[in-house]
Amino acid sequence: MGSCENAEGGQAVFHGATGFSVDPLKGPFHDGCMLQLLWNTIAYLGVPTSRNPAEHKHIILVNGLCIVIIGFLSIVIPLLLLFDRLPVVYAIPSSLYAVSLFSVLALNARGKTLKARFLFILLSFFLMVFNSIASRGEANFHLFLLTEMVAVFFIFPSNEGRYMYPAAAVVFLTFLAFQFIPAPLLNAISPVTAAVDFAEQQKTVTLSVAVLIFAFSFYIQRTFRTADRILAAEKEKSERLLLNILPGSIVAQLKERPDTIAERFEHCTVLFSDIVGFTGIARSMSAVEVVSLLNEIFSAFDDLADRHGLEKIKTIGDAYMVVGGLPEPDPEHAEKVARFAIDMLDVIRQYRNKTDLPLELRIGINSGDAVAGVIGKRKFIYDLWGDSVNTASRMESHGLPGQIQVTETTYELIKAKFRFEDRGMIEVKGLGTIKSFLLLEASE
Repeated sequence: MGSCENAEGGQAVFHGATGFSVDPLKGPFHDGCMLQLLWNTIAYLGVPTSRNPAEHKHIILVNGLCIVIIGFLSIVIPLLLLFDRLPVVYAIPSSLYAVSLFSVLALNARGKTLKARFLFILLSFFLMVFNSIASRGEANFHLFLLTEMVAVFFIFPSNEGRYMYPAAAVVFLTFLAFQFIPAPLLNAISPVTAAVDFAEQQKTVTLSVAVLIFAFSFYIQRTFRTADRILAAEKEKSERLLLNILPGSIVAQLKERPDTIAERFEHCTVLFSDIVGFTGIARSMSAVEVVSLLNEIFSAFDDLADRHGLEKIKTIGDAYMVVGGLPEPDPEHAEKVARFAIDMLDVIRQYRNKTDLPLELRIGINSGDAVAGVIGKRKFIYDLWGDSVNTASRMESHGLPGQIQVTETTYELIKAKFRFEDRGMIEVKGLGTIKSFLLLEASE
């Protein structure tokens, strides 16, 4: 049916029969796990069926108020009967009200949350009006209307203001009516004919109102604090997801000014890689196997990029693009990209030995200036533009399987730290004849 366990920091975690799992409102039961489980089971009735997370705290609040009021009346009614000598017949409406609150819980459990809110308000309103009239205004029962007015503003979500404000206004005006209505009129409409001195109940009722307002306020504060904690966790999750798509500095800029972001970097190094013959390899595999293969290889590349302090730009099919030197400038951008490229070949070599698949990687690298940024309104991507980017792409497409081809610009930046093979002048589509080198290994 459910379980209650202590998570980090002593926070209980509730797993109900529905499979719904949330960070629960701990309520007053900090030590008794069974009481905590019972509280959570009732307080979260209807939450798993609600598709709107913003409504969850209001559902929990209504359920919690029902629990608090039922417990409150189970204590107050005996006190009024025993110490204030209230006739038993006058405790019947409050007892029926407490029983009727189970209908509110049932409506929430069935997902009829709006009807549950209205039923809670109507039941509470009619009980307070009846008791105020029955006591001829002498017991101050109408003070309970203040507690309902407070509750109304919290049990409705903000998008249900068309219900919230009229309901609160009706409750408040009714309170004012009982506060200033002439005593003779109340005596005339009161159904009570027996000579009962309701003035004796004033202190008990006033104290009860104070206790109930305190309990309401305390429970509302706890409910919304829990909701804020859950929202903060969701925000953190969204933040992590966004940081998996865009660099941290770009995320910060988008928050401050969500317009086009573009910045020129004078010194960066771009790498393109492509799995040679992947289309032919993929023909002998299922779609799931192809995706699994790429995911495993590219995940290893992602780890390498993080280790070398590089920025992954994107993947297109079996192509992988990474850049060094942006969005934060780095004087070692060319060296880091070169070491990353060597490690990429090691990853492919290890994977080829493990799977016996004829995998080879072709890599092209170029250094220079580029414009980086985010454009468009949807499905953001941090991308690069410029001649140096196009040249890096051509270095890859005109490269050799299992080799790292770099331009003369990149070679001049890192020739003291790596061993190269001069490939000479090669004809590059769209660029003419350019000098290129094959990066072999680090010399140190």
